[in-house]
Amino acid sequence: MPVIFRWIFSGCISRSFVTLAALLSIYVIIESFDKARYLGHGLDGGLMIEYLLLKIPFMINEFMPIIVLIGASIYLIELSRNHEMVAIRAAGLGINKLLMPLLTVALLAATLSFIVGEWITPVTNKRLDVIENVHIKQQQSANQGVQWLKDGQQFYRLMPLKEGRFTMVVIETDAEGGWLKRIDAASASYANQQWQLTDVHITTPSPEKGTLHEHLDSLILDSNVGPETAELPKPRHMEFSELYHYIADLEHAGLTTGSYTYALHRKIAAPLASLLMVILATALCLHTGSRNSRVSWGIITAISLGLLFYVIGNAGYLLAANEHISPAYAAWLPTLVFGGLGMYLLLKREGH
Repeated sequence: MPVIFRWIFSGCISRSFVTLAALLSIYVIIESFDKARYLGHGLDGGLMIEYLLLKIPFMINEFMPIIVLIGASIYLIELSRNHEMVAIRAAGLGINKLLMPLLTVALLAATLSFIVGEWITPVTNKRLDVIENVHIKQQQSANQGVQWLKDGQQFYRLMPLKEGRFTMVVIETDAEGGWLKRIDAASASYANQQWQLTDVHITTPSPEKGTLHEHLDSLILDSNVGPETAELPKPRHMEFSELYHYIADLEHAGLTTGSYTYALHRKIAAPLASLLMVILATALCLHTGSRNSRVSWGIITAISLGLLFYVIGNAGYLLAANEHISPAYAAWLPTLVFGGLGMYLLLKREGH
């Protein structure tokens, strides 16, 4: 590995770690003050510490592109102030020699972001929601996820499982409300206006024997009522494969997939944004001089664009939630905007 590569790589990754530590420290301080008012009202010191620690993976995954942008910008500005950029250019090193170690740092950051978002935050987010809803908001969790649906004289009780499946209880009554039949299914899925039940137990009243019991391996029920009104799994609790299969099940059932499609595409778009942020940092902060005005404006612009990246991401999510734009487009919007801006500025400064 060339010396220049190791030098730039180590410098950029160290500044990125410092930026990460600074952002996490600011978050812990702000969040501590915010949650301190709940101490003694459902939240104790241990739960508060657990909450803060569990929020760290979410923060890393959410702000990794901004961390890379600021870390790379700080390092490039240091090179300019110390006249090291002049020496690099005088040695005949092209922009590709500078970008390769920076892109390697960004690739590591993108990989870390994907790993955290795929295998860590789905687990930590579930626990965070429990602490937030039960201990902070004082909500009851015993019946969360249970929904009752009505189709004529049939009542459906649903409890969500994974991948678009539910445990189901069906109560069928007569016009006067008398009980005619009960159906218990270990698993049920909805498609083409039909409920497909497996491991089914049917109970019916009998004047002679009291109740009759029947077991079926599978059963199909025609119904105009689907699971769209049931509480579905939250996208932030799901891995990539779970989201992919769940979206396919919803599409097959003719249901909307907005928030799930957004979460699926964001798992790829957010890590990729880290790579593009390095290009943007290079375009903004790669100077061969040490003029304080240019250097200062470079870091100010980088921080401002980092905040704008976060704002555009949230705005895209809200627009997708209100069905103003496609969820997939909303997930890719910040990456496309800042990636395109970075490429344009870099090509312009290099004279292409």
